[in-house]
Amino acid sequence: MDNDNKEKDKLKRRITGLEKTLQIVTGYSGRVEKNLRQLFEVVSDTMPVPMMISLKTGAILFSNGNAQKIFGYSDEDFHKINAAVLYENPQDRNVFIKTLEDNGEVRDFAVRMKKADGTVFPASLFSRQIVFEGQNCLLTVTHDLSELKQEEEKRLLLERQLRQTQKMEAIGTMASGIAHDFNNILTIIFGRSELALLMLPEESKAAKYIADALSAANRAKIIIMQILAFCRKKEEERRPFRISMIVAEAAKMIESLTPSNISIRLRIKSKASIILCDPTQIHQVMMNLCFNANHALRDRGGVIEILLEEVTVSSQEKIMIPTLNPGSYVRLTVSDNGPGMDKGIIDRVFDPFFTTKPAGEGTGMGLAIVHGIVQAHGGAVSVESEPGKGAAFHCYFPIVAEAETSAFVKPEKTVPGGSENILFVDDEKDISDTCTQILKTLGYDVTTRVRSPEAFALFKQNPGQFDLVITDEIMPEMSGSEMASEMLKIRMDIPIILITGRETDDKILSESGIRAVIRKPFSRLEIGSAIRDILDENKERKK
Repeated sequence: MDNDNKEKDKLKRRITGLEKTLQIVTGYSGRVEKNLRQLFEVVSDTMPVPMMISLKTGAILFSNGNAQKIFGYSDEDFHKINAAVLYENPQDRNVFIKTLEDNGEVRDFAVRMKKADGTVFPASLFSRQIVFEGQNCLLTVTHDLSELKQEEEKRLLLERQLRQTQKMEAIGTMASGIAHDFNNILTIIFGRSELALLMLPEESKAAKYIADALSAANRAKIIIMQILAFCRKKEEERRPFRISMIVAEAAKMIESLTPSNISIRLRIKSKASIILCDPTQIHQVMMNLCFNANHALRDRGGVIEILLEEVTVSSQEKIMIPTLNPGSYVRLTVSDNGPGMDKGIIDRVFDPFFTTKPAGEGTGMGLAIVHGIVQAHGGAVSVESEPGKGAAFHCYFPIVAEAETSAFVKPEKTVPGGSENILFVDDEKDISDTCTQILKTLGYDVTTRVRSPEAFALFKQNPGQFDLVITDEIMPEMSGSEMASEMLKIRMDIPIILITGRETDDKILSESGIRAVIRKPFSRLEIGSAIRDILDENKERKK
């Protein structure tokens, strides 16, 4: 704003200088007046801003070179038009004249001006009454504010981006904490339910009810996993994935978050296609597209269709989607039967911060993120829509391979057990009690501690007493990874399993000596299989 004020002060000084020149010009006649008029024209053309002299009626008597350049009218054209034509709203000139009459001058009159080609730009006008060629006239200087406005818009855009980034970081931190607490609760639900099933006849109604509860708990587990994936800050390395599995998993989560008046229809025609991707980002693409469709249908209800199919893009089709190279793609389409969009909205729909939602209901970043993710995966996004005919977003991902299809093999239900000694550490007593009971049903001898310093002291006292340590990661006095590090200093070959309800960098933990990381909530089969694998592997190492 300081630069703006400096520019305005410069304009005021230039107007004063021009007034003095005009007084000299209008104070002489004949050849002297002609020479001074030429001098005035030269002086006015050196001004880096548009300047005009006009009558109150709007007739333009003089325009300098910059006025002709900015507005796009020649000197001859200026003489043919009325000054009101230069205003986006011609009535603004009446307000301008009234201000001039009331104050004797106009300073910093904010208005939108119009060029010969119809282009509109923001401006600030400065004007004084003068005598020019024997007539009472207005000397007006136009200060084009386009660049200042653009700079201000850039600054505001950066501020909005920063606020959005900070908001997402805060949401990610909050989600991680909530997920940790929910995963602890689900761990107890899983464990107690499985223990109850072991005590009931398989054909009993109670066993069926508990199995249904476990199924519901598993859906809750998937939702929490997706929330964590959505809020994850670090991008995963892209690896080959069967996209049908990612899409099916994301569709389940989206369906659970969709209002009852909107139905989700999933059609997967391509089950074997493999793409090189970050699964988290594919989830984000689906979430953003489906949430947009949800918003379009929220008042009227309707159908959101998710379609996955293989397509071949030919050279001819490349014309329709210029960023795609000819080849084989898997196309993910999210469509709805909502109100649709007109061409004006379609042209801007992928612009950052563009939104048709009411203030406070959208950031305008959802589709921009979709566009960026798909392009980063070597694909492209297109949109089809008409007012009243719904909308369809097509995301193209290049296929890298076809997965081999094989007959379904029923998973082994028998949980492997053993008789080894295990030290189990978790600061949540309910989790410790539940997991201890589960491990005992598998035949293990289990020692439990709820404080990590006590567990470490017990281990330090007799390091050879235990065959395996299972520890929670997040504990108040000493974290699981910190305790594991100290234990490994005492006994390098002690196998340690870390259990956690949060996102962790498994590679770093593995390098520090942790043998396995198990995510909460886990089933009896998951933890039983992991324990047996690690204990058997440890025996092989000692041979």
